[in-house]
Amino acid sequence: MNDPARAGQPAENDQPADGVRAAVYNRFWHSMGGGERHNGMIAQVLAAEGAVVDLLGHSEVDLAALGEHLGLDLADCRYVRLPDRGEEAIAVLSRRYDLFVNGSYMSRIMPKARHSAYLCFFPTPFDHDMAAWRKAAVRTAGPLLRGVRPAVSFGQGWYPPEGGRRRQWTWTNGAGILAVSPGKRRTLRADIGRPGAPVGTALRLLDADGGVLAKLRIGTDFTPFEVSLPPSANGTELTLVSDAFSPGAADVRELGVAVSRPRVTDGGEGPIARLPLRFPWLLRDPADLGYLDGYDVVMANSRFTRGWIRRLWKRDADLLFPPIQVERLHPAPRREKAVVTVGRFFAPGLGHAKRQLEMVQWFGDLYRAGNLPDWTMHVVGGCEDSQLPYLEQVRAAGAGLPVEIHPNAPRAEVERLLSTSSVFWSATGYGEDDDRRPWTAEHFGMTTVEAMAGGCVPVVIDRAGQREIVRHGIDGYRWTGPEQVASFTRRLAAEDGLRGRLAAAAIERAQTFSDAAFARQWREIAIRHGLYER
Repeated sequence: MNDPARAGQPAENDQPADGVRAAVYNRFWHSMGGGERHNGMIAQVLAAEGAVVDLLGHSEVDLAALGEHLGLDLADCRYVRLPDRGEEAIAVLSRRYDLFVNGSYMSRIMPKARHSAYLCFFPTPFDHDMAAWRKAAVRTAGPLLRGVRPAVSFGQGWYPPEGGRRRQWTWTNGAGILAVSPGKRRTLRADIGRPGAPVGTALRLLDADGGVLAKLRIGTDFTPFEVSLPPSANGTELTLVSDAFSPGAADVRELGVAVSRPRVTDGGEGPIARLPLRFPWLLRDPADLGYLDGYDVVMANSRFTRGWIRRLWKRDADLLFPPIQVERLHPAPRREKAVVTVGRFFAPGLGHAKRQLEMVQWFGDLYRAGNLPDWTMHVVGGCEDSQLPYLEQVRAAGAGLPVEIHPNAPRAEVERLLSTSSVFWSATGYGEDDDRRPWTAEHFGMTTVEAMAGGCVPVVIDRAGQREIVRHGIDGYRWTGPEQVASFTRRLAAEDGLRGRLAAAAIERAQTFSDAAFARQWREIAIRHGLYER
């Protein structure tokens, strides 16, 4: 239940004697993606087994809407919105639970619950996006700073960082939250501006109770600001509130103010602690893995991820494949002559890009060569405002071709396309070096399983998690280059019998990753590691 009266901190004595009190934490519930379904299914299974389950997060979430969107029964759970005061605050809160499940990507929480489990989508190093000289500085200073907490970190309400080598900045959406660590004589320092905006704006800096700490006038150029903060033993949540503007037709983001080089100084800190106050990125030491000692088990979403956990974290992990709603896909007996691809739109360089632009170009080559007469391509995926320029590149590549773009399509439309199209393409990780940047690959491939359940024949890149799903020549094809994408797709388009045979095998293969299979996997892990013991 999503009871507004219980939407704050969980009550300390709200635990029946016969039930395990469990929490599932995720910073990104509001995005309602595959990772959130993975977390939510753990909550559903726990609740079905009699546990009292809280979903912990920092943004406004309607639990009923979350469950409906993800295809989950969360009626016996509750959502608890927490102030975004850093990971130490979550660690302290975890003491109230018998079982704490951390499923937040790249989280470093050291839990204090009786039992804890860490769901890892990929062990991405915390310095993966740093310049080489900064990585060297982290390796030198990191061991000296173990145990020092970040003085300031970004919470909700921020777009991805942008800028160049000399200066990077992060835009608010008009209400960005900064989490500031405890201290006595703290001062927040930052360069704030509105590069590219037509005019400046007024900025209010609010404390966790909504009180105004400062009123600033922000211009278009970056200007240094200092704001004295009141003492706090538990840390502070600050909200930067301003008007927002949209840059233009090619970028319809709503931007508030841009913050560069945020840092906090504290007159009561010693010389070692002052170093990361001035240079907070020094705390991003990938070798500091002590937080993992607080977990009874680390769980990987694929064998690919598990292998990299061994390599980067030097730890074993249990396998917990994502739950796929295979029962919601109903393969149509007659298939459309269509290629479909599903994945979020974002440009290469930002995580594991889905490479829609390249796939549209490949389809165009096949179509113009006469190899796919009367065929259509459907490009489906969520698209945030910050990625609209990339979406327009994809549209432009499909101009004059039978290519249909479906940004932010309703779930019913996605399922219809997966149940009626003939071939599914995936190219995540194309053009990347799996050994140097493995986080850019498809760590598992949930949409591939959904497509197979819908009766599509998968033609997917022969890398990472896709190898665990598609058995080459049995229920689909795996490719190593665009020429093989073309070859396999031409053959499937020409041979109805082959396509039907592989589609039937794909439907059967998809059942391996069903919700029921997930529940069995989770229970085995919980029993093996004693996660329900009180």
